Amino acid sequence: MTASTTFKSRGVTATRIAILFLAVVAIYIFRDTWLPTGSSYKSQPASIEPIQHTEPEQGTQYEDIKQTASESCFDAPGADNVLVMLKTGATELYQKLPTHFVTTFTCVPHFMIFSDLAQNFADYPIHDAIAPVSKHFREHHEDFELYRKLQQYQAEGQDMSKLKGDGGWNLDKWKFLPMLHQAFESAGDNIEWFILMEADTSVSWTNLLQWLKTMDHTKPYYLGAQNVIGDTTFAHGGSGVVMSRKAADLLVQNRRRIGKVGYDEMWEERTSTSCCGDEIIARAFMEVNVPLTPAWPLIQGETVSSVDWKEEHWCTPAVTWHHVQPIEVDAMFQFQSDWVDDHGWDTPYLFRDVFAHFIERHITVNRTSWNNLSQDKRFVSSALSATDDTLGFDKLQPFEQKAVESQDACAEACMQHEECVQWMFSPGRCYIGEVVRFGRSDEREVLDEHWTSGWVHERIEAFARKFEGCKVKWAGA
Repeated sequence: MTASTTFKSRGVTATRIAILFLAVVAIYIFRDTWLPTGSSYKSQPASIEPIQHTEPEQGTQYEDIKQTASESCFDAPGADNVLVMLKTGATELYQKLPTHFVTTFTCVPHFMIFSDLAQNFADYPIHDAIAPVSKHFREHHEDFELYRKLQQYQAEGQDMSKLKGDGGWNLDKWKFLPMLHQAFESAGDNIEWFILMEADTSVSWTNLLQWLKTMDHTKPYYLGAQNVIGDTTFAHGGSGVVMSRKAADLLVQNRRRIGKVGYDEMWEERTSTSCCGDEIIARAFMEVNVPLTPAWPLIQGETVSSVDWKEEHWCTPAVTWHHVQPIEVDAMFQFQSDWVDDHGWDTPYLFRDVFAHFIERHITVNRTSWNNLSQDKRFVSSALSATDDTLGFDKLQPFEQKAVESQDACAEACMQHEECVQWMFSPGRCYIGEVVRFGRSDEREVLDEHWTSGWVHERIEAFARKFEGCKVKWAGA
C-alpha cells in the first residue's frame, strides 16, 4: 500500500489540554448563545489524513516537570503503530466527542474522526464518511433524508443536535465501509493496526496495546465481539473492531482488483438491503477470506454497571466498554491513569480489578430504589403472574412463594438457592441472580413500584477467591 502524505501531528501538551478543556466547558454553557446563524457558518472541507500529534515544544514551562507513567501515555510502547477511527454523528458531536479530546485522544498519536458531515471541532477535521457514497443514493435514497437535512442545517447555521433521533440509525450503516477505505488508504507505513470505535465507546489504551503485542499484524486479523445476522458472523461496531494491516491490505487490494467504481457500487447495493454497517464489514472481509476472530469479552458491549461479573470475564483484560456516558469515559480514563502509574505499561488490568475499584464497595449494603438486573429466577405472586412471563405461582416451592412478600423473604429465598449471589424485590415480585451485576437506580423512573436490591457478600468473595493468581486470558471466547 502506498502511504499518503500526512500532516504533522499536533502536540498534546498540558497547556493544550487545559485550553481544550476550557473550550469544552464553553461549548456546553454558551453553545446556543454564540452559535452563528444564517449563512455565516461555514465548515471547511476536512482532509482525509489521520491526525497526528507532535512532541511538546522545547523550553516550555513544563519541560522540567517529571512525567508519571500515565502522563507519557502518548509515547506508550506500540502507540505509534495504531490508527484509531472514531465514528460519530453531527447530531451528537458536542455531547459525546469533547470528553474524548481530554481523555482518549491525549494518548492516541494517530486518529481520524468520521461523521455524517464535514466540519471542524476546534482545529480538528471531522471527515464526512458519507461523502464517498454515490450521488444516486445520497440524493434520492430515503436513508439519506437526515444527511440532506444536515447539509441544509449546516448551510443555515442551525443547531444540528435538534435533528437527533431523526433517521440516524438508517444513515449510520452507510458510514462503515467508506470510512474504512478512507482510513486504510491514507494510513502511513508505520500503521500496523486499525481500531474502530464509536463516540460512546471507552477504550483502555494500555490493555489494547498489550493485547496487540500478542498478535502479528502481518497476518489477517479482524477481531471483535461476535454477533450473528443470518449466516454472517460479524464484529459489533459499537463494542469496538480491531483490524490488522494485513487484513486492511487485502480489502484494499480487492477493491483495486475489481475497480473502485464497480466495487463501491456493488457494496452500496448490498448496504441498501442490509440492516447494519458492521455486518457489511464482515461480508467484505469474508470475500477476501478473513473471517471474524472472536474477541469477547476483551471487546464487549456492556458498561461497568450492566456487565455480568462472571468467570469468563474475571481474569480477562477489559479493553472496551460500550453505551458509556461521557462521565464514564472520564472515570475509566482516570482509573487507567492510576493503574499505569502504579503498574506501568506491561501489566494489564483485568475485569476483577475494575470490579474491585468501581463495584465492590457499593454492594456491601442493600440499595433501595435500585434495579440490580437479577434475572435468573423470577418469583411472582399469583395476582401479578398473569402479566409476567414466569413460572406459575402454584408451581413455586413454599419459600419461593413467600419470597414475594418482603425483601427479607426474597433475600432468604436467594440463600436457599446455592448459586444465588444477588436478589431484587418489589411487592409481589422477587428476582434472583446467579451472576453479579450492579445495575442502576430506578428512583427517577416512573414506576408503580420500585426495587430494593441486595447481594450475598460471602458468596461473591468465595467466587473471587477461586481465581486468585489466575493466568491472564488474552484469547477471546
